Amino acid sequence: MPIEKRTRVEIFLPLRSDVPAYQAALDWLAEEFAFERGGSTLTSPFAGFFMSPTQIDVVEDAIRVLFCDFELDVELEEDRVEVVTLLENVKNFLMHALDEEEIWIIFYPISRIVS
Repeated sequence: MPIEKRTRVEIFLPLRSDVPAYQAALDWLAEEFAFERGGSTLTSPFAGFFMSPTQIDVVEDAIRVLFCDFELDVELEEDRVEVVTLLENVKNFLMHALDEEEIWIIFYPISRIVS
């Protein structure tokens, strides 16, 4: 069976219904990935827990994960540079627009069976 190498990108975003910028950023990013990369998936909210550097206790936070498979192979230097550059720009935009302490963006190689 033939396989196709891709890169899975996952962006972990807090769920904040009280701040319209969150939903606007999430909608824009999901649509942008769908348009530019062929599709995106947004999970239902998950319960998340973290220790904030500005808090003394564990904080509970609802998060959603937006993921997208890029037709790039991050094991190739040129593709890895493209992915990292794009994701650094996305993270900078989200950090600025949402005023968050941290936003996790991860990527890793995947293989997909094609017909």
